[in-house]
Amino acid sequence: MSGMELSQFKLDLECEVVPFDEANDKKLSVVTINPFVPSLYKADSFSPNGAFPTMTLMHILKTDDFSQFRSERHRALEASRDVWPHVRMLFQYYLQGNAAMLTRVAKDHFDYDWEPTTAHQRTSIAYQAMGSVATAIAGSTGNESGKVIGRFAKKHTAAMKRDGSHLAAFRERGKALASLERDVFTELNRFVEHHEAWEMGLLTRFVGPQERARFEDLVLYRDEFSTVRDLYQQGFELACKCIWPLVAAQNTVKRGDPDDFGDVHPSSVPQNKYPTSLAKFDKLPSAFKIAYAAQVPGWESLSSLLDNKQRNTIGHATAHHDQQTGRIVSDTNPIGMTYLDFLGQTLGVFDALSTLAQVLRASRVAASPDFKIA
Repeated sequence: MSGMELSQFKLDLECEVVPFDEANDKKLSVVTINPFVPSLYKADSFSPNGAFPTMTLMHILKTDDFSQFRSERHRALEASRDVWPHVRMLFQYYLQGNAAMLTRVAKDHFDYDWEPTTAHQRTSIAYQAMGSVATAIAGSTGNESGKVIGRFAKKHTAAMKRDGSHLAAFRERGKALASLERDVFTELNRFVEHHEAWEMGLLTRFVGPQERARFEDLVLYRDEFSTVRDLYQQGFELACKCIWPLVAAQNTVKRGDPDDFGDVHPSSVPQNKYPTSLAKFDKLPSAFKIAYAAQVPGWESLSSLLDNKQRNTIGHATAHHDQQTGRIVSDTNPIGMTYLDFLGQTLGVFDALSTLAQVLRASRVAASPDFKIA
């Protein structure tokens, strides 16, 4: 089954044809399956938990959370289908340096009534549009992006008021930053284009450990594992490449130099891996980069959004989706995780990447030729 709307719905099903006069036979059972909702694999009636998708969600989430979940999910679907195409057009014109068309799209689809005349203004417009859709897709429940961006904004502003070393560091990285910016947008676009495949990961943000345990015996009747895993892995790597502006701002504020990592390092980082500059930080394994950012108050959520332990389970060469059990398993981890948890981890990577894209925005503005180094 595929399709979100009735007019686009497609069904490929082999079933036994039952004569109409036997349709009321009490021995016949009907099972409703929604491929977007975790269901009971062995269900043969409406009665067991997991046999009736909507009632399963209402039973696990309860009335208030179900309403909030439904609202956030619909908002995310609307943003990905109806608004993102305009964001994609706007951002592509931004990347191409086509100021005239960027202004036109901004006025036609995002209600801008003024014309951006500088590079940093055009950067802000493009990233604001992208950020609004990303926020809608990630949802508000359990979302820490505002805290991460807000904390960075304060540190970045304070760092910019120092002796110019902070701005100089961003200016030196300008060319590479432009390439990273394009890669991040391309990957976010892929996430949104395949949103339907992983959007049910939003459900994991509405349940605690007790409620999540009820999903252990349920199966999500979808299998885009290879597609979603590729999004997860590429998004994870790109997000980690966008962490350096966070630590640069922290280093400048605390020690007056974006390259100075001081004497306090994460316990998970071996001494022989301590970075002595941003260039050496760039070469660290992703797990160590995450650890440096997560040790700063306000940025702890990055360690859960970018969970390296779960990444090892998902990324293992033998990892696959067992559709009968609804779990992601591998030779090294036969227990693995539920497919729903996998989708939740994918949402986390999208959340982290879109959040760090806004950090990248500040970096691009700082590197703009509109500003002079003091």
